[in-house]
Amino acid sequence: MLQEMMRPRLKGQTIEISLSKWGYDGYIVECTYYYNKQKGKYSLSLWLSRRDMEDRMKLSSKKADTQYLSGTRETIVENICRVVHQAATAADENGEKYFDKYVSRYEYELACFERGNQLFEQERLPITTT
Repeated sequence: MLQEMMRPRLKGQTIEISLSKWGYDGYIVECTYYYNKQKGKYSLSLWLSRRDMEDRMKLSSKKADTQYLSGTRETIVENICRVVHQAATAADENGEKYFDKYVSRYEYELACFERGNQLFEQERLPITTT
């Protein structure tokens, strides 16, 4: 079963899965889920973050992107592990995996923040010459 291989950390209705095994070193995905009685399925949201940072990015945050999964209390964690495994391993016709664009976007946002912070600090601190 994928659940034993992936060893998700259970945190109430959130599970955390390391993506390092699939080439995303230091990255984790937080999977928040709840049972939607109207749909009769579980609602799943994925959040990408790095182990060395407290910031996280919701996947598909630019659109309302909720996945609905079938399952029971006994099977939902395994079903979520299957979704994450598929997203981490299956490539499209261009060789891109689902998480690739989000990791790239996350890294780009971090680089922009760092560059902006450097510029801000240069403007804020007086330059001393010796």
